[in-house]
Amino acid sequence: MMWFFLAACCAAAWLGFRLFRIKRQLRGIAVQLKDRTDGKTEKKITVSLFDRDLTRLASVLNRSLDLQKTLRIEIQNSDRKLKDSIANLSHDLRTPLTSILGYLQLSRGPECTEEKRRDYLQIVEGKAHALKSMIDGLYELSVLEAKEMPLKRERLDLNLLVADLLAGQYQLFLKSGINLKVSLPDGPVWILGDSIACTRVLQNLINNAVRYAKGKAEIRLSRSGSFALFSICNPAPGLTEEDAGHLFERFYTADRSRNSGGSGLGLTIVKMLLEKMDGKILDVSLKDSILCIKVGFRLAEAD
Repeated sequence: MMWFFLAACCAAAWLGFRLFRIKRQLRGIAVQLKDRTDGKTEKKITVSLFDRDLTRLASVLNRSLDLQKTLRIEIQNSDRKLKDSIANLSHDLRTPLTSILGYLQLSRGPECTEEKRRDYLQIVEGKAHALKSMIDGLYELSVLEAKEMPLKRERLDLNLLVADLLAGQYQLFLKSGINLKVSLPDGPVWILGDSIACTRVLQNLINNAVRYAKGKAEIRLSRSGSFALFSICNPAPGLTEEDAGHLFERFYTADRSRNSGGSGLGLTIVKMLLEKMDGKILDVSLKDSILCIKVGFRLAEAD
């Protein structure tokens, strides 16, 4: 009986000592967690007591803290991008508005001839159309981000879409002094997508080339794996490799002081529409001042 009593006392003492060490370790974890939360340290939470449950607790807390840190960085980056976007948008809206007001004021001047007045009003009209296009782009982007634009998944001949668009834009290429080289397959290239969205994607890519190309451009359509590849290459002497890496970011224009009325939304809309149709941006490269953009449309399964 005495041995049983002594064993019970030893067990109680050991359990008490064990409980004391666990409570002290928990207090240590609480202190480490508070320091990490307050930003006093970036160290991971550690435990000195060998206990499987405490080790698992520390591991879970560290994963949670790492996730919080990642989310905090993402929020900070998003906040910075939002501020940059607002600043860029303000610049893009103010520029045509300032021009419109300036030319209207000139057209009302006592020394303005009828011929100059017509020229000024023509410029004002062009700036107003550019402003409307920018506002339309903002609306389209907001609808896409709010997921309020359902897209169809229909079988389309991308080869025919490209050919029709290029035929409609041929005079624009000529007027811009761009020698266009086109390489299209002989037969249909069937893809799955929304006809309006696909046309918008192609139109934005072509418009981007027309706006910034110097002297020539090359368009190619091909197949690779499960994608139909549409690529467009053109000289872009004012572009840098850093610019090329940001072209599909919203409101990004490579040279804001010389951009030709672009808002930086066209390529962002391209990216979002492609993603909604299970397509993607495959490559954006700049080599020897030649910008090449390659996008992929999901091929339809063969009949």
